[in-house]
Amino acid sequence: MNNFRFTKIIAGVSPILAKETVLSKIINMVDAFRITLSKGYDDNNKKYIDTIMKLDNSKTIILETKGIDIRMKNTCNFPIKKGEKWTMEYSEYAQEGTSKIYIDYPALGNLKENTIITCEQSNTSFKILSTEEDTAQVEVLSAGNWEILQYDRINFDALDNKDEALTEKDKKDILWGLEYGAHVIGLACSNSAKHVESAKEFLDQNNAKEMKVFAKIETTSWLQNFKEILKTADGIILVANVLEKLNPAKKLNTLIQSVKAEGKPVLITYTNRDYEKPFLKSFGKEMQELAQEHIDGIMLETFLIEDQVFDVIEKAGDILWNHELKYEYQEIERFKTSNEFEVRDYIIYNAFRSIEEFWIKTTICFTENGYTASRYSSLGPKIPIITFTQSKDTYRYLSLVRGVKGYKISQSFNYENLKKIGKEMIRMIFKGNISLDDKILILQANETLNPVKTDMINGIEFYNFKNI
Repeated sequence: MNNFRFTKIIAGVSPILAKETVLSKIINMVDAFRITLSKGYDDNNKKYIDTIMKLDNSKTIILETKGIDIRMKNTCNFPIKKGEKWTMEYSEYAQEGTSKIYIDYPALGNLKENTIITCEQSNTSFKILSTEEDTAQVEVLSAGNWEILQYDRINFDALDNKDEALTEKDKKDILWGLEYGAHVIGLACSNSAKHVESAKEFLDQNNAKEMKVFAKIETTSWLQNFKEILKTADGIILVANVLEKLNPAKKLNTLIQSVKAEGKPVLITYTNRDYEKPFLKSFGKEMQELAQEHIDGIMLETFLIEDQVFDVIEKAGDILWNHELKYEYQEIERFKTSNEFEVRDYIIYNAFRSIEEFWIKTTICFTENGYTASRYSSLGPKIPIITFTQSKDTYRYLSLVRGVKGYKISQSFNYENLKKIGKEMIRMIFKGNISLDDKILILQANETLNPVKTDMINGIEFYNFKNI
């Protein structure tokens, strides 16, 4: 097979990456783009989306809401050294001075001694020595790039989101995304099923009922509510390094397996990425294990140095592809299903079992809401899944599902049309490296056959490539 990469790369948009000269070099290596409103680039994000869509309007834009957004309030950058002691003070408003570190967290004085506070973009961490009212005495544990950046995002141990309903800040972020062309919502600091449900209800109220919501798991509340969140969300974003700190006993691969058992996509991200040379070494080590769990995508942090962009993305793609080549089929149990999806799950499961038995080269899949493609993909087939949908929201969602190449079709296309188009897509993906007798599996899985589409299959069919 040709160089088909299964794991998706989602690049974080920044002023550096959004330059048209930079973006044009890497856009074909990236599957989707991530706008993170907590990064502080709000004023320019519309321009970034326009630039991406101008170069390739098939790309998916994930909009991450701010969630818990605590900020430094210093208005300028200033140097810092490991071992230094500083006073950190609460301030609601921006401060020009550099004699103290100001943050907009009113309960600063309630934090416990030895709590670790991090500045995400500065890659700097502090340990609390003592607190009093709205101040804390802190020591610099790591100085990162030896500089504190103005308005940097603050995080710390035990930071949590207690709002189960959608906050006004979340609503504002989502409305911004709907206005400016985002395709998928990444709901930051997801803490309960109700939080995710309220986001979906808000989308429905704003004429975006089919828009997908990925729950970003990064706070302590997920420990109690992860299973409920998983059943409600369309996909999951795991902040790997944060979760490892919150609960070291809860292994990342166990969480990934839980998401896959529900037939949903899982994206992995890390905070405080440094794209210097050690990054590729650590990234390769991480992906060696995660590729075997057939994660759907890896989310890269924003780039701050232009010369790093092409090299990092190109090498990250090569690392993913090399590890995928070593992936072996694993024994799977018949997955548990609810009565709601009993027939469709049975069809999907048997399609997967047929891959090795019949030496299937690729699958053509039809889906309305993305369920069939994501459930089939979650089993880890080692073949491309060419997927057709009539829904624009599902089409964007498919860009985030492992091994799936999605295509949008019109409402008038029938089964025979789709087979012909599928054959052409296979030629494009395999670039001629396919024989006339190679086996193709066609899959559609519904509980009942839609009477309007009487020529569509409900099950699986096998064809030689020449006979499609």
